[in-house]
Amino acid sequence: MKKLKYYTLFLALIFSSIACSDSSSGGGVTDPFGGGNNNTGGGAVTFKITSRPDQQGGTIFSATPSVAVKVSKVTISVPAQQYSETFQFDGTTVVNANVTEDLIQYPAGSGVASGQQWTFKFEGTLASNNQAYTATSNYTIP
Repeated sequence: MKKLKYYTLFLALIFSSIACSDSSSGGGVTDPFGGGNNNTGGGAVTFKITSRPDQQGGTIFSATPSVAVKVSKVTISVPAQQYSETFQFDGTTVVNANVTEDLIQYPAGSGVASGQQWTFKFEGTLASNNQAYTATSNYTIP
């Protein structure tokens, strides 16, 4: 998959509160580890992943943390297509709890398709006490 551009995670450039369905029909967070997340390290943080089309027919992925966090790294993968990409972030910008932020944008024709299973692994620290966390959310595109 070719990525032409991505939006910097949680940097207040683009805010979004639009979310796609997260029903059991495949439009939401799914995870074989239970609860949509595999949390290790510092505390219980979860990320809800959503997607929506952009104006040119591409796909924008967004994330909503359950608690205020600072993100240092996000690894995005589509195991069935053997695709994986890691993005580094400043680790100091606070993303407030329950605020949806655009994460990354893929252009039309890049291979994003309904039914694909994507994995998002977030690493960083909790904003409240700087305790490290790792949270993994699996998402199936509706």
